[in-house]
Amino acid sequence: MKKINYLFPALSIIILLSALNIFSQFINPAINNPVIPDVMGYVNILESNGKYSNNSVINVDSFPHFSGFPKTLSGTTFEGGILCNMDGDNDLEIVFNIGYTVQVWNYDGTSVSGWPQTVASYALEGAPAYGDIDGDGQEEIVVTNHGLTSGGFIYAFRKNGTPVPGFPINHGYSSRTPVLANMDNAGGLEIIVNKRLSGSGEVWIYRGNAATFPGWPKTLNHVPASSAAVGDITGDALPEVVMESYSGLFAWGSDGNPLAGFPYLMPNSDVNSYSSPVLADVDGDNIREIIFGTHVLGGGGYVYILKNNGTVLSGWPNPTTQWIYGPPAVGYIDGDNIIDIAVGDQVLSGSPSDQLYAWNKNGTYLAGFPVPMLWAINNQISIADIDNDNSMELICDDNTQTGGRGKYLAFNHDGSPVAGWDVNTSGATFFTTPMLGDVNRDGLLDIAGAGCVTSPATANIYLWNTGTTFNANKIIIPMWQYNSRHNGVYGDNPLVGISPVSNTIPKNFELKQNYPNPFNPVTKIKFSIAGVKGTSGNVFTKLTVYDIGGKTITQLIKSELVPGEYETDFNASGLASGIYFYELNAGGMKLTNKMVLVK
Repeated sequence: MKKINYLFPALSIIILLSALNIFSQFINPAINNPVIPDVMGYVNILESNGKYSNNSVINVDSFPHFSGFPKTLSGTTFEGGILCNMDGDNDLEIVFNIGYTVQVWNYDGTSVSGWPQTVASYALEGAPAYGDIDGDGQEEIVVTNHGLTSGGFIYAFRKNGTPVPGFPINHGYSSRTPVLANMDNAGGLEIIVNKRLSGSGEVWIYRGNAATFPGWPKTLNHVPASSAAVGDITGDALPEVVMESYSGLFAWGSDGNPLAGFPYLMPNSDVNSYSSPVLADVDGDNIREIIFGTHVLGGGGYVYILKNNGTVLSGWPNPTTQWIYGPPAVGYIDGDNIIDIAVGDQVLSGSPSDQLYAWNKNGTYLAGFPVPMLWAINNQISIADIDNDNSMELICDDNTQTGGRGKYLAFNHDGSPVAGWDVNTSGATFFTTPMLGDVNRDGLLDIAGAGCVTSPATANIYLWNTGTTFNANKIIIPMWQYNSRHNGVYGDNPLVGISPVSNTIPKNFELKQNYPNPFNPVTKIKFSIAGVKGTSGNVFTKLTVYDIGGKTITQLIKSELVPGEYETDFNASGLASGIYFYELNAGGMKLTNKMVLVK
């Protein structure tokens, strides 16, 4: 089949983007499908004359809404929102960037005190990030915006909506979602962003006081294509920064020194756009690999898995029929205890021409995949057990509207559609990853998502109650790039289930032995939080898991808790057998216990 490529001038695309508001959706009026150009302004369209197809480069909801939702606001949003604790109680709040505003809602649809906040000059970019950037024990909200071709700022707000001292930073053109990570294992989290220049780019790291992190920025050989992935991929207990340019993949240590074997230049005439990297230990050697997706201007794409020396893992890359825009989704999908990778592809077409792909770590398709004849999938696939059948499901966005209604799609681990699933939105779910969690802490799974309308630019934010039991250990990707810091690290999931087990206020802090112990792969941890003398109210609490070398594996809890007795689960499905430690840090007390994982 002969393929014809048309390269639309980047300037024309820029002018059109300006008219539709930054990162609005292109619409093919014949099929009413939104589409986004890649970072160099090219659009992938599948055209047909009835005989040949050519790639050209240019219902009622099944779940009830929470009262107060949907919320309808002027502006657009993409990549998704976050679920986080913004007001100190045990409920979660819903945070979205919409147009020029950062919106924060309670689960009843009311705005959290101090919100929304409005930014100046330019519309917001990507999703908000949430984490403690100044080391004060309280998380902040970090967002970015940028102009049409240059200019932009990095904003940081405290939970009450007041700006963090030193912010906003006059950074310049930063595209996509900011990432938060602790780059030196000291103090608060750092802010990792890209900077787009004319034909090139940079990667910057800022501290929570707006100062530049030592050893940074670093230069890219082309314009940046996506958000960074930040996590330890060398085993040195410090995170590395992995960033795509349009034409390659870069990796640096926290000190800014490049890793040997990088930059990696793709060998298949493919390029990067919005598919941010993901970090996960795919081959079981206790060192994370880099997973990312690409696209070929003539049509098609590839999913790569790289070692930390820039070599490609055996069995990869694997091709896709169309372009990849979403970050890969990594997790255990089909129950065979072999880690899997899922991704969707996208092309603008008058008929469903896209697929949902899923492979195991060896590059072998899972049974039932790829799922064919879908409309474009532009964002990251969510992996979770959403129906309590003890098997994982895959949720994806969809770039179409029928009668003004968009939808999220859901598929079982074998590629079959989830029965009874019909989750619709006003406007397309295009490029918006849903969020999964127990927002009101009633023990039931809730899903938040968005549908966007192009003209006039409107975002409709939804919060659904699925009515099924919430189990945090069965939600692998609860929001875009695994967590509210968006670091792209598989297993770094903040929505761990935590349940009060008694109304009695303990007299002492206590950390009980996990059970079962040894365990495989899930164990329960009980602990007690006592009131702090001379104070009233909640106690700031951290529950952290370390390996035998003292490296942080995950932070199970980091929030203010009412004094009481609690229980939470720890899922070690992505870890190797061995000795681990869990530490409770609360009210000036620090308690540690040992646990043993046996697989």
